Amino acid sequence: MSPSVVVGHSQGEIAAAVVAGALSLEDGAREVALRSRAIAGGLAGRGGLVSVALPVELVRERLSVWGEERISVAAVNGPSS
Repeated sequence: MSPSVVVGHSQGEIAAAVVAGALSLEDGAREVALRSRAIAGGLAGRGGLVSVALPVELVRERLSVWGEERISVAAVNGPSS
C-alpha cells in the first residue's frame, strides 16, 4: 500500500513529509530535533494553547477585548473548533 495523500499537523507535518518522500528519514529526524530544541530553548513557557468548541467568529469576538497582539486564534480545525 502507498498513500495518495498525506496530511500532518504540527510535528506530524514532518512525519507526513517523510512518508510522502519530500524529506528523507534522516532529514525528518534532524528537523524534529531542531524543532524540539527551539521549543525547549527559547519558546517554552512563553505562550499557551487551548482548544475551544465554538465557531471561530464567536471566539474572535470574545478575544477582541484583549487585542490581537496579546491573544489570537492559531488554528481552525473545523466549523465548531
